Amino acid sequence: MNVLVAVCIAPCGTGDSYSPYVAQVVKIIRESGLTSRTNSMFTEIEGEWDDVMAVVKKATFYLA
Repeated sequence: MNVLVAVCIAPCGTGDSYSPYVAQVVKIIRESGLTSRTNSMFTEIEGEWDDVMAVVKKATFYLA
């Protein structure tokens, strides 16, 4: 099943600058090879359900 999800993954308790963490999350998403678009509020990821959820999990666990 092909899906399109919009995710907003942000770190908590890291101080005032989120940019290094957000940049790494965007890198993880882009390196997945799935179709993605990043804007000011969230990143859209498109692909097969299992592939998209695996990328969301990897990006989330990076910040965990």
